[in-house]
Amino acid sequence: MTDLRTIPRHTEADPLGFDALRALAIARAQAASGELWTDFNLHDPGVSLLEALCFALTEDIFAARWPVPRLLGLTSDAALAEPTAWTRLGLHDRDTLLPCRPVSEADWRLWLGRLLPDARQLSMNALLDWRGRAQGLWRLSLQARSDQPRSDLRLRARALRACWAGRALGEDLAEPPRLLQPRWVRLEIHLSINGERDLTELLAELLRRCDACISKRVQTPLEGQDEPPAPPPLTDDPHLPGGPLGRPTTRAERQWLAEDDDFLYASDLGRLLQEIPGIASIEGLFLRAADEDDGDRPEDADAPPGSVARRGGDWALRLRWPSEPRDLRSWVVRRDGMRVQLPEDALLAQLALQRRVEHERELAVARAGAPPRHGAGLSPRGTTQPRAQAPLPALPPRRDGHPAASDALPPLYTEALQLRAASQPGLKAQWAGYLALLEVGLNQVQQQREQLPRLYALDQEDTRSYWHEWPGDAQLPGIEALYLADRHARQDAAELDADRLDRRHRLLDFQLALHGEVLDQTVLQGLPRYHTPPAWPVHLLNLKRLFMRRVLRLGRDRGAGADYSQPLLGNADNTPPLQERLGLMLGLVQTQSRSLTRVLKQLGEQDLTLEPEPPLPTAAEPARRRPSGATRLTEVAQTPAAPRAPARTAALLDPDLPRQPVDWSRLAPRLRRWMDAQGLTRLPMALLREAVRPSQFRYRADTRELRLDPDGDAPGWLLARDLDGAGARSLARELHAAACQLQADGEGLHLVEHLLLRPLVATGGAKAGVHRVSLIFSGWTARGRDPRFRQLAAQIVEREAPVHLHCELLWLNAPDMLAFEALWIDWLRDRQKHDLALLDSDAPADLRDALATSAAALRDWLHRWRIRNAPNGPRTRHAARHARRTRAPRGTR
Repeated sequence: MTDLRTIPRHTEADPLGFDALRALAIARAQAASGELWTDFNLHDPGVSLLEALCFALTEDIFAARWPVPRLLGLTSDAALAEPTAWTRLGLHDRDTLLPCRPVSEADWRLWLGRLLPDARQLSMNALLDWRGRAQGLWRLSLQARSDQPRSDLRLRARALRACWAGRALGEDLAEPPRLLQPRWVRLEIHLSINGERDLTELLAELLRRCDACISKRVQTPLEGQDEPPAPPPLTDDPHLPGGPLGRPTTRAERQWLAEDDDFLYASDLGRLLQEIPGIASIEGLFLRAADEDDGDRPEDADAPPGSVARRGGDWALRLRWPSEPRDLRSWVVRRDGMRVQLPEDALLAQLALQRRVEHERELAVARAGAPPRHGAGLSPRGTTQPRAQAPLPALPPRRDGHPAASDALPPLYTEALQLRAASQPGLKAQWAGYLALLEVGLNQVQQQREQLPRLYALDQEDTRSYWHEWPGDAQLPGIEALYLADRHARQDAAELDADRLDRRHRLLDFQLALHGEVLDQTVLQGLPRYHTPPAWPVHLLNLKRLFMRRVLRLGRDRGAGADYSQPLLGNADNTPPLQERLGLMLGLVQTQSRSLTRVLKQLGEQDLTLEPEPPLPTAAEPARRRPSGATRLTEVAQTPAAPRAPARTAALLDPDLPRQPVDWSRLAPRLRRWMDAQGLTRLPMALLREAVRPSQFRYRADTRELRLDPDGDAPGWLLARDLDGAGARSLARELHAAACQLQADGEGLHLVEHLLLRPLVATGGAKAGVHRVSLIFSGWTARGRDPRFRQLAAQIVEREAPVHLHCELLWLNAPDMLAFEALWIDWLRDRQKHDLALLDSDAPADLRDALATSAAALRDWLHRWRIRNAPNGPRTRHAARHARRTRAPRGTR
């Protein structure tokens, strides 16, 4: 017997409510007074003040139990329904979180099938070598549904955009999508029906499903048969679905993936058609060539018994729908054993209407455009066009003047103060001071709760972590006269929020942990940097906030490749996420793909060129996996720098001073005169690297000399003579600011996929450069030349890069970077022209030749650089294979 549901007569007392807190306060007062305090009437001042305090405290406890959206400022229904409002706070819905990038052939078919719903005979196959291993190349073939002019070219252009949007690093299309020509067939069928379903509607659905099966398209689910159950909430789902759809595949999709690509079996087609409600049995089913001149194809000879070749090298089956009465004369329909006369005119009208509906749907898909041009990231919902974003809800303004808890006190207090105002003039001010001690704490709690959305918002550059509110005259009359300073200025003083950056970092760490991410910036401590000590923590905070703002792109889409039909340099949304992720973890000032030689060219415009330097011994060292990556990173951070020599002169610059702007029209001539005096034709790069550290500038008052002395026993540079202290300090600050600006702007990396540099041959084979990626770093800067920074970069790469990639790090000096970028920019330009030409038709021969020439030049230059800079030749190892390798014991081979 089930228990009857009843309404409780009395609600349970809230242990954190007003009554509980008031009872506890009275019990404490009685315990302190030996239970001599017994007057609990509301007119008693002590009890009234106590109740006001209890009510104010429990009000904040009540507000803290609000739903999370309300606490985060999402109070309206429009704000709750807008995904960007949640994204601003680092929160994402299920449809955005769960879809992943296509990896397997089935993933690619599901991904492309969603973006290209009008495609027939869709097939995406990976090319394998003779050992059955993937080469990183894919072959796409498809057939247009429409008979309209240029519909096949429009479909191919959309397919190219979809492939470029979902492409992974180290992968590419072996050739443009192959458009399959139709091999027309017509249907002859003998069937029995039952039930009361309209015959015209039944035969129209039969023909539509037969067409979808022949064309290898996902079948429309039957009513109540195919739809997957609604997904449970994320917190209640122990087995989150994967795949590019972010949900379990439907029965129709699984059948579609299991279909044979090459042959169509009559038994499979008959079984599919027999599932249609109203069809009792299929007695005969035949596919006849629609054109009498269309004879047998070579592929027909290989078809197993009971099947027909579905596709060939450049063709695929296509069902021709009946368009006139003679096309239906071979159809036999029986009901209860009796042949039924077909309503030919009504059926042909129904089929023509269905074709028009499909054509309009196809035009709507074409008008929606190509997939989003993210290049290096997936469209979260797989839509064909980005949806216009609604304006974000405004963050709550900072209120000044919360209702005072003391307003709830009875008039007894104010009347008593007015009666004693003449005899005791300071009593009113004293009472306001006592109340201020109460109101400050209450205002602080309310202000923090109201400003919680600002604390989580990722589009705010504010570093504040606490918001204070001191009561004013509107809350407590006369209180502002007691303040020793302006309350608006003092309540925003920096010392009241001294650990703001620390708290902000902890909050961002919490937000990143919700996505399973960690951004450890402690490994950067002790390395050279281009910021002042006060600006460095702010820079790290901005990097962590940027990481959180792009966490889906940098996490889920970590292995995405760039879309080279779009500009790469200067385009943050087309930068490979792995490249951007590495830049954030290494603390770079700018993480998007960009030119790293712009600053070098600016020096050249000032007749200042940098001298070449020999590479370090580990110039071409590949990234290797170690079983204890986190420990190794800690060791790098704790590795001491070179020993410091005793200071020969006093340090000149205060490192905490802000950087002054660089006037190259004044600084460049002074550097040229200094180079002439030293007999130098090129500016030493070591001088710029040492100038980054303000402690290396020394000034001797007795000789009036300004020097730049490196650590250790290395010789320094005499920068100027006959300078007073102010002149030396001004020159040192300007040179220090110029060195930091040059190296911060020139520091970064390029990501080169060697598979894309392959020769463009018809077979599309790739014998060299399979899954091979070169990361080009600036090796001439203060950090790029530091062995600790290079070791840190190698360990981050071997930890963060997808396991199937062969990654190597190349550290280029200034002349080599200039030579590389010239070839890299040429290749990017030729690749973009080639890809854009493919969207309209086949690329012209001159564009193919230009791309092949620039790719060969870049490939040969990288090969020569490795031979010239690696003593034992280039070495590249697969990271996962190296991690699995076990070392042989000593003394064995």
